Amino acid sequence: MSSNNTLQQPKHSISQILSLFNYLKLFFNYQSHLFYTTYKRHSSFIKFFSLRLPLFTCIYLLLYANNAIALSAMTNQVIHGSAPYLTLDGGITKTESLEELLGITLSNNKSYIPQGVSKRLYPNGIIDFSSEINPIELPNKTDTFESVQTIVPMANYPRIDLAELVGKPYNYGKDDDDDEHLSATGSLTIKWQNRKGEDITAEVKAYPNKLLNICDSPYKITLASTHGNLSTQYGIPNTSPLFGASHSYYIKPKIDNPIVCFAQPNLYKQAGDELATHWVRNKGFTVQPFTRPTNNFPTTGANKLFFYLLLGGITPERVIAVNGKTVRGTGTGIILKLSEVTTQNWDGRYPDIDKALKIELIGPNQLSLNTNFTPSEFKLYSDRIGGHLLYNFKIERWYIARPGGVNYTNAQKFCRDLGNGYRVPDINDYTNAIRSDTDFSWTGGIPGRDINHYQRRLSYRDGNRWIGGIFNEWGFTFSGINNYPGTDWDNYNYWAFQSRGNHQYNVDSYNGLINYNYPSNANGRAACVKP
Repeated sequence: MSSNNTLQQPKHSISQILSLFNYLKLFFNYQSHLFYTTYKRHSSFIKFFSLRLPLFTCIYLLLYANNAIALSAMTNQVIHGSAPYLTLDGGITKTESLEELLGITLSNNKSYIPQGVSKRLYPNGIIDFSSEINPIELPNKTDTFESVQTIVPMANYPRIDLAELVGKPYNYGKDDDDDEHLSATGSLTIKWQNRKGEDITAEVKAYPNKLLNICDSPYKITLASTHGNLSTQYGIPNTSPLFGASHSYYIKPKIDNPIVCFAQPNLYKQAGDELATHWVRNKGFTVQPFTRPTNNFPTTGANKLFFYLLLGGITPERVIAVNGKTVRGTGTGIILKLSEVTTQNWDGRYPDIDKALKIELIGPNQLSLNTNFTPSEFKLYSDRIGGHLLYNFKIERWYIARPGGVNYTNAQKFCRDLGNGYRVPDINDYTNAIRSDTDFSWTGGIPGRDINHYQRRLSYRDGNRWIGGIFNEWGFTFSGINNYPGTDWDNYNYWAFQSRGNHQYNVDSYNGLINYNYPSNANGRAACVKP
């Protein structure tokens, strides 16, 4: 810093200059009068000016010298100090980079910070190594969105300018030279995404007290900063550069045990009147209590049909590690093949894909030498000791399809030749639809629902008969790509056992629609069921 004497020098110099100007004013007023008089005396004019030229020169040099002294003295007033900086604790700890501001703090006051960031700002800081398959688990089951604290206030989501943070009420900017005129450029942003990568930042802001959903986890939180500067009005240096950075965290809510969120067969087609407690559009069947294995999808099956389990709190890889790639049930004839995949774009109409556990049914088909089947219950666990049941279901009816056209007589023969009690299915082994108009008069579907289209719903027993079958459970049952490739099912009408007059009923594999045709028609399709 400059001394007090040095700082007082400009004041003295300025005073001298003002006195000099007053003198010059009087002088030039007087000389104006003389100039007028001498003008009348032409002979004396040149002599007058030549005599006073040295005096003008001295005055000019004196003015220049005093101005230089004043300017030099005023320059000495610039403060040579320290650069401004960011701090979260009132100046106790200086941040060395914007990346240090990108930590998160949970409800137990534990913080997670990017790799390479000093722990000075976060005494309880844990270096973050979270990932999609190894997310951070929140400490309490009651944790909500706002339980995850960041540098970006939730009210400002998804962005806050650094200029706001360095001022009141945050005061995250400081200058040790007590210069309060702080300004900043640049911004900080936050982005929340669910497990499918959908941006849910607006939802988090709108519902901060909402519990995190294990079926939407792991959540991805990305904190990022742009390049900017922190500046003060005075001093040297008066600017600190701020370099941009970003970091992503993966988190999941705390739960007692992993769960299955949905069981997803072909999502196409749907009638639109499905029960929300049993079926969710774009997701599939909900999971029901495990008190009875027939509570959950599927209860029907055929060779190479498959479905996905959308999991919460556990990865498909872990389920396979615990249960193996092949799972056997309690009955005979069928096994399960497990694999880790992403869900497919069902019939090209459902692009909302997700990571999932694929379960493929392997059992008797039209070419099998042994077509025997007995109802089979399957269980999947989340741990090796079998302490937690993750999912269970029971296949009670098994179907074998024959691709290509055939009349009804040959369809009957096909089923007899399979042996082991296979038969031509009833209408209600295919669909839960009703077609009550006079020409058809079929009312064996869901009571009170007079719609000639299946409802996506599990089949169930009503006394000694089934309400619903393979099509209402599995959707569009077809071997085409993005449906069930590799199966023997065609996109056509399948012969049913019931007849009306000289017509034989059939059911469309596309939507479970009930129709009929002459039994001699060779374009019908054959399928058989047991029992």
